[in-house]
Amino acid sequence: MSIKKRLSIMVCAITMTSAITACSKGESAAPSGSLDAKAGQGKTITYQFLRNSSTPEYPADGGEGRQEILKGLEKAGITGFDYKLSLSSGDDYNTKLNLLATSGELPDYFDIDSKTLSRFVEQGLVQPIDDYLKSAPHLMKAIPEPYWKQVTFDGKIYAIPNGTRPESFNFPTVGGLDVRQDWLDALGLKQPTTLDELHDVLKAFVSQDPDKDGKKDTAGLGASKTTDFGAIFGAFGIIPGYWTEVDGQIKKGLVLPEMKEALAVLQQWYKEGLIDKDFPIMESKQMDEKITNSEIGLWFGDGYYVDKSGSSVAESIFKANPNAKIEMLTAPKGPSGKQGYPEVNGLSSSPLRAVSAKAQDPAKLFQFLDWIANDEAGGGFNLLLYGVEGKDFTYDQATNSIKQITPYSELYKRGYSNPIRMIYIIDRRWAAEPVRNAIESVNQNLIKNAMWNTVQAEIDYPDLEQKLYQEYLIKIITGIWPVEKYDEFIQKYYDQGGSEIEKQANELYKQLQSESK
Repeated sequence: MSIKKRLSIMVCAITMTSAITACSKGESAAPSGSLDAKAGQGKTITYQFLRNSSTPEYPADGGEGRQEILKGLEKAGITGFDYKLSLSSGDDYNTKLNLLATSGELPDYFDIDSKTLSRFVEQGLVQPIDDYLKSAPHLMKAIPEPYWKQVTFDGKIYAIPNGTRPESFNFPTVGGLDVRQDWLDALGLKQPTTLDELHDVLKAFVSQDPDKDGKKDTAGLGASKTTDFGAIFGAFGIIPGYWTEVDGQIKKGLVLPEMKEALAVLQQWYKEGLIDKDFPIMESKQMDEKITNSEIGLWFGDGYYVDKSGSSVAESIFKANPNAKIEMLTAPKGPSGKQGYPEVNGLSSSPLRAVSAKAQDPAKLFQFLDWIANDEAGGGFNLLLYGVEGKDFTYDQATNSIKQITPYSELYKRGYSNPIRMIYIIDRRWAAEPVRNAIESVNQNLIKNAMWNTVQAEIDYPDLEQKLYQEYLIKIITGIWPVEKYDEFIQKYYDQGGSEIEKQANELYKQLQSESK
């Protein structure tokens, strides 16, 4: 099958504006100089790196960080290596990358999204990296095998996906249902474990004044216009946008019978006033404001809400509510005992990284990449990400915990951390124990996607899920349309491109299954 026909990208779109990318733009100039190559060891190669990152603090010459990184490389026996890092972000980055490609001046190593990768592979602008990975054991260990399959074209690997450390609190999935445990305690309620119990808790939060302010001003389930209600659909064994294997074929969850069962539950809850009535127009920021103001007691959030150290939003919540206690719920069970939060595609955490077809000495480049994936003594993982141990961070081996001393903005100014993070490996050793426990709890029960790759037809008919499905979802939940009208959506889905999507997806699925045997 040709590369063009087998367009392998993720359902969770890996955009060039990743979690480590902010909104403004900045670009660094070339380093002022390179470390001299040791006599007899050949010429120093200065690799050109291009990152989709908005960190204007990063120094033009790479700063102290570059010097320390190069010293660390030399201590590890990797000599004759230097780098020049250029930064841009968002649309500016995409424009720049395409201009460099058109002019034949792509950098040696750069961030790339999956759509652009597919095009660059077909145009011969990037090179396969299989041979170099054979000599990069730490890199291979850090990246799960399924991730490599998503960047494989005609049997060759063309990009480096992000990886993850082995601890269970580093698993990609962090989202689920958060609850004000102090509200449960105030009402003498246990954490709900089923949809029926969840219904009763929501009803109590709405009607029994859980914050004890004497006012009937609390909502039950908090959601925003981007909420996917994954935990509710998971209680019926499906996730609308995920592929589910049925009788040897794969089908999107949104066309399966269980959809109407879940929609009926959500519609009933909305009718009873248990779901925030404003969710169809609510931004995520507005939902966080309601949580901070103690207007919502249970919401679709993540493990970072449970401790003030988890995020800036969590810090605001606990500052406004010093006695608040937030915990993650186990995914609630549905009527047949099914349960699960939506599994997250780990590749969505950051952009891919590719090597130009014209890259200088890729073998030496991969020595560097493997070194920064190595968190053992003599490796560069901690140095590059956290700075100098004892000065910028401390590591407690007994608790496997990183305590950051120097703020990240200062690390950026000195040439460390995210700007120069040339491979992305999830590392939450900085997280407090409540956050770790919450993430581990989420990952106990997941609804998995049978196939993360997508097909050309999904690109050709994006409105089926982005617009058509969303319209039916909201209008049915809010009671504008009856649940039975969802059958009309399924028919429209298939008539307007869904049949071709399903056909192409099953062809690819069978091929992937065959290749994995």
